[in-house]
Amino acid sequence: MKKILAALGLLACLTLIVLPPSGCYWDNEEELYGTDPADCDTTGIRYSVEIKAILQNNCSSCHTAAGSAYSNISYETYDQFRTVALNGKLLDRINNQSAPMPQTGLMSVCNRQKIEAWVKAGAPNN
Repeated sequence: MKKILAALGLLACLTLIVLPPSGCYWDNEEELYGTDPADCDTTGIRYSVEIKAILQNNCSSCHTAAGSAYSNISYETYDQFRTVALNGKLLDRINNQSAPMPQTGLMSVCNRQKIEAWVKAGAPNN
């Protein structure tokens, strides 16, 4: 019996040496690192198309009266959002690691670059 247990133990050790334990894991590069900022097209950013879509996807739950967690800071109209964009508070908050906006975590680098390009262009109502 001892010889059988010793043989099984030796076989187990040799198996672990020859075939080390491994697992399969498929990482998605975009999920791990985000998209390459160089791939983000920030030319011709329009409030009515790109910026409004970013707002709806990332800000509307807190910054519209119909949102589930209304913050009393409304971005329902262009003028309301433009004010925050031009006074510098918008870019400060969307890039703030310690107090990110949205509160669930920073938006993608590309979305933040689009907003920054729109603000630097004077936040036009286009």
